[in-house]
Amino acid sequence: RGSLGTLIGTFLLGLGAAIPAVAIVLLASWVSLRSAWLAAAVAAFLITAIPEELLKLAVLLGYSARRPSFAGPSDGLVYGIAVALGFGALENALYIAQGGWATAILRAVTAVPMNAATGAVLGYAVARSRGGRSRRSSVLRGLAIACLLHGTYDFALIAAALELEGGRSSGVVIFPILACVVLVGSVGWVVRTAYRLRRGESASAPRKTT
Repeated sequence: RGSLGTLIGTFLLGLGAAIPAVAIVLLASWVSLRSAWLAAAVAAFLITAIPEELLKLAVLLGYSARRPSFAGPSDGLVYGIAVALGFGALENALYIAQGGWATAILRAVTAVPMNAATGAVLGYAVARSRGGRSRRSSVLRGLAIACLLHGTYDFALIAAALELEGGRSSGVVIFPILACVVLVGSVGWVVRTAYRLRRGESASAPRKTT
């Protein structure tokens, strides 16, 4: 589904949107908080999740949703994933430069699908808001859900690292489980929603008669 040109444009704009997100992380690196848990929450939500999801949303609203090929919820999922993959391309390149291909493989099965899922949430929310009376509330709801999922996932990973550094083995198990639950639940929602939309489109399509 969707226009190839718009998909490529969405991907490239997502790639470009990652640049200010990286700048925010670098500028915030000097911030020091006494509480390690507070620092983890700030890093996960205020520095990472909220700015990144806002930038993805800006691409969807400012470019993708203005194109004729953005016609329905299925298109919202596709373009949401496209902007997320473009956004994650720069992040992945930076992580590969630091951690090598082992990091790339790990992120391919964790961070990449998580990023794509939150992008799909945003795209779906934008698509559902088109033509409705509560457009702003629908988009804000999708943004809030994407930020919550993204932030919780990042916080769980940061918290696991803190537990490992502190020598507390229980948290090293609990927080990765939380991250996996968020990841699997988010990806599962995308798969179920795409399947449901596809079935609805197939049912509503005119049947050929002989």
